[in-house]
Amino acid sequence: MYVLQRNGDVFEMRQEPLMAEGVNRSGFLFNSYSGAPRANRRETWESFIRTGKIVDDSLPRPIAASWMRCRDLGVDPLLPKCAEFTPMSQINTQAEIYAELAAGVERQVYEQIKEKGLLMTVSEANGRLLRTCGNKDVLLQADQLYFGPGAVWSERSVGTNAISLALSDGMPAQVMGEEHFCSSHQAWGCSAAPIFTPFGQLWGCFDISGPTSADHRQALWLAVGAAREIERLLLNASLSSMENKSRTLLSTLFSSMPIGVLMVDESGIITYANAQAERLLGFSGDVRGGRAEAFFDYTLYARQQAEKGGQPEGVPLRCLTNSSLTACAMPFMTGRSEARYTLVTLQAGVEARPAPIAPVPHVPRREGTRPFGDIVYRSEKMSRTVEQARHMAKSPAAVLLLGETGTGKELFARAIHKASRCSDGPFVAVNCGALPRELIQSELFGYERGAFTGAVEKGRPGKFELADKGTLFLDEISEMPLEMQVNLLRPLEDRCVTRVGGKQSRMVDFRLVTATNRNLDELMASGAFREDLFYRIHVLALEIPPLRERREDIAVIAEYHCKRLCRTYGHPFGGFSAEALRVMEDYDWPGNVRQLVHSVEFAVNMAQGGCILPPHLPAHLQSCAGGTNAASGQPDGQAVAALPGMTDFNLDNQEAKVIRCALKHYNGNMLQAAKALGIGRNTLYAKLRKIDPEA
Repeated sequence: MYVLQRNGDVFEMRQEPLMAEGVNRSGFLFNSYSGAPRANRRETWESFIRTGKIVDDSLPRPIAASWMRCRDLGVDPLLPKCAEFTPMSQINTQAEIYAELAAGVERQVYEQIKEKGLLMTVSEANGRLLRTCGNKDVLLQADQLYFGPGAVWSERSVGTNAISLALSDGMPAQVMGEEHFCSSHQAWGCSAAPIFTPFGQLWGCFDISGPTSADHRQALWLAVGAAREIERLLLNASLSSMENKSRTLLSTLFSSMPIGVLMVDESGIITYANAQAERLLGFSGDVRGGRAEAFFDYTLYARQQAEKGGQPEGVPLRCLTNSSLTACAMPFMTGRSEARYTLVTLQAGVEARPAPIAPVPHVPRREGTRPFGDIVYRSEKMSRTVEQARHMAKSPAAVLLLGETGTGKELFARAIHKASRCSDGPFVAVNCGALPRELIQSELFGYERGAFTGAVEKGRPGKFELADKGTLFLDEISEMPLEMQVNLLRPLEDRCVTRVGGKQSRMVDFRLVTATNRNLDELMASGAFREDLFYRIHVLALEIPPLRERREDIAVIAEYHCKRLCRTYGHPFGGFSAEALRVMEDYDWPGNVRQLVHSVEFAVNMAQGGCILPPHLPAHLQSCAGGTNAASGQPDGQAVAALPGMTDFNLDNQEAKVIRCALKHYNGNMLQAAKALGIGRNTLYAKLRKIDPEA
């Protein structure tokens, strides 16, 4: 099966395996359907285009109504191909969710259409195509119509078609040949069915299309069956999300209670303990995973419950580690009678004092809802950096953020925006390294109607206009092609932009923040970066220190994100062992905070709510645990020797190695590898093409 993908303003094809392991092959069933031959609508269509009147009473009402709307909207019946596109960044999230959710549905449909000359596509609620796949031959024909991801297949954009009818009417629709309003689509037939969320909202639609010469007899029923199966999967995902939220709510509730709460399973193992329970018990390690009989006279209680049949009434327990505590056990059951648990509550007596515990660790500085509140730190070095940024935010001058990848440059850019006079305006972020060379001008400056083929009818504002009265953040400014850098000079100097294909200059007022992870002085010396552009952006420069230069921040950042991730996944917060923290603090973190956050996410999933130990950490951290580096006090030569093969310090080569390792670790799964690397999937594809142009 091939998938049509958009790369800039062109489409590319990528082959996917027919059946992945673990995909459910049972799924849904389809009824055989033999549709009656459609009447020849050519004369009806030509008459309507000439006169605006429908003379054929046999034309289905939904199609007739759609033709009338197309005429009123001014849709060109001779439109050669789709001319309206949505940036992939706006639909990537929904497209990736669909690709993971409905992989099994796609493969089942493909098995039934692969020999019929048909393809399948899915759109979101506004008609923007998320994914198109099928056989190579039919995808090549679809490419001629720009029938691929990002194309807008609404009635206003391409006239009457099954996708627009299914979305507007909320019912399955089939449009064949001359029933299409635009003549370029009349060699095709399409069948679509709407997809609704569990709450009755329109999510999108599933469409099966192909040339009219293809076999469309079962297409409509296939589309309906696929749409219903996707709705079932959306329901399951929604229920899973609600379950996780409920689990997180209970965990938060227990953690905030002024009494100690423990949960014990039927084998006597403690599966949950809030912070108050651990404090009252005076246990220095993690209570979870331990046996209840180590803390209470639990063996007698369990025997009594077995004899009584687990009656739901509170039973006093004697605490073995602190006799002044009052403990009470309450049995309860989940939905299955064999799943028995016990809830144990702990309270200090009138004269009781909690057992001594370790000193409270230094609380990380975090400013809550204030502008710089999302930056977590406790080191003096980072404190000085934040203070500098706070002063820079008060000035309207351009700010240049310097720092290695993953240090949080965009986080600082957003904080500066929130603390500036532009805080009520928009924050517009542009990744200069991700803009296709041929689209840079239209993306940054916008374009007028008819500026180029595929331009939106009314034109479109660029990033400079969108950032008016706000902040424009140009990330990876060093990656902008040299010949395009000259285009930035006038807007940055005069705050004046002219759209592509336009003559009128527009004044804009924005705060400029730029960022790079490269040495601009070296780039200017080599001729890769314009000196006049450098002096326009290098007014206030802020260097963000890498994580290895502020190791005291590692523990507080890890703990903060561990708590956040535990809430997200519905796990109780188990914290880190001292050994795990030592391993993380000894590591050099070439990917900085981004790499640390992804490593914590890996550990949270491995620990499943327990205390995070060294074995729960990613493999690259465990392999370095026995080694040494500069943090351990050894000479630099010994630190380098502890990293096998680390003699090549070229950043591009190291990036290529890391990408290959990530792909190998995740068995070629691009989505998982991109998430682990902290970049988007399209960015990963771009980097792979840069590493191996033949790939």
